[in-house]
Amino acid sequence: MKKLIFILLFITPILLQAQDYTNICTTGTTFFKKSTTNMVKAYKTTSYTLPGGTDTIFASFATIRDTAASCFDTTKGSILGRKIYRVGATKTFFFFNKKKDTVRVEAKAQVGYTWKFVNLTAGTFLQANVISMAPDTVVGILDNVMLVQLTAKRTDGTTVSNPWNGKFFKLSEHYGFSRIFDMVNVPFDTTYYTLVGKSTPVIGIQDFTWKDVYSYNIGDVFDFTGYDNGLAPGQTSNWKEIKTVFAKTTWGTAIDSVQYKFDRCRSTITNPGNNHVYIHDTIIVKYNFKTMAHDSSIMRFPDQFYRENIYASQFDRYQKAFNNRQSKKIGQDKYRYINTCFVVPTGSVILNENYSEGLGLSTYFRDDQTVQNYYNLVYYKKGTEIWGTAIGTQCSPLLDVQEQPSANAQLVRIVPNPMKNSAELVIEGVNMNQDLQFVIYNIVGREVYRTRVTSSHMSFDRNNLNPGLYLYLLTGKENIAKGKFVIE
Repeated sequence: MKKLIFILLFITPILLQAQDYTNICTTGTTFFKKSTTNMVKAYKTTSYTLPGGTDTIFASFATIRDTAASCFDTTKGSILGRKIYRVGATKTFFFFNKKKDTVRVEAKAQVGYTWKFVNLTAGTFLQANVISMAPDTVVGILDNVMLVQLTAKRTDGTTVSNPWNGKFFKLSEHYGFSRIFDMVNVPFDTTYYTLVGKSTPVIGIQDFTWKDVYSYNIGDVFDFTGYDNGLAPGQTSNWKEIKTVFAKTTWGTAIDSVQYKFDRCRSTITNPGNNHVYIHDTIIVKYNFKTMAHDSSIMRFPDQFYRENIYASQFDRYQKAFNNRQSKKIGQDKYRYINTCFVVPTGSVILNENYSEGLGLSTYFRDDQTVQNYYNLVYYKKGTEIWGTAIGTQCSPLLDVQEQPSANAQLVRIVPNPMKNSAELVIEGVNMNQDLQFVIYNIVGREVYRTRVTSSHMSFDRNNLNPGLYLYLLTGKENIAKGKFVIE
């Protein structure tokens, strides 16, 4: 046993020495979420090796950043900066902040090692100290993590009172920074950013395309609210809408096209006049993802500077909303090149669009100084996943969009839902000593099935009904419950 302990003690330092925390600037994209917010930043790099074959420069995309000056900065780069210099022999990384000072990270340092992280003021600097190397969770996965603590020091080694004291960053052995700061703003901003996704190696959230945005299934429900102001002088229209997918058709060798049929109902109240209009119809929407790929706006990264003539749009990304789904916000042509620099012009048209994974265009706002249009997703149901608060019951000739769900509706269930060949009607809390009828309607309100209910648990078959969305009504001496289900 003593021999075994000796061997382990001998091997452990070798293992620690073998750990390599240099996997920072990998190919692909890395995503970080800003602490206390839903905002996501990104880093994507290209690299080239300097003559000699050991040192490497990594370059990221240009960003557009607000400054105290009138002009926006378009030169600094994303969260880790515009360029990163790695010294090959020592695996030392140099980042560059907005003052063009270096921020130094020793990716192969051992516990107890210290170095100058960045200069503060004349005669002071931030010292980095490796506190530990131990297993820790990184986006839910266990990995070896280096914990580096920061302390403000004078050049004589004495500690200085500073907001950075006690702050730290983390380096994961396989995934690079798991907690870091915006290197462009070091040492001017102590805000933490936490790793939430990486494409090489794959961990956490990944990028998404138009095909992921418009990925719906039969039975998906989306509730929106919105308003239109100024369509006529002094006029405001407030509306709410429910859209339910009841048919889906895909085609193309790579399923690059899809068509959806939505059952839609909309209630609009216009003032002055309190004019109420209710519509219930079917809408058909087609998406050709090959064609849509030519619109690259959705593939831009947060804060990316992409110039189109004298215009540049704003790109943001968010997480946590919509049950942790990602959203991409595009501020169309927000910036304009005026007097040799990019600014936010006054009096221009504002157009903001939010696209979310599997939810489509989730938020839209347009203001051209005379007319405002706005709508926002407030509820959705995708399979068993639910988010938000429904604005009413589902679309049906039997149900008005303004009607609130009946409390009894929760006492009647169809299991499973969606169903394939058969399902069970489960009734709870209903007086069975009455003439109960279970009625099914298709999406246009035509009765397609009716049976007398004699038990609180009874089965029914699909009876050759086509796939799609159906509505049900349980009636007795009065309407007891109503709802919807899907046949696959």
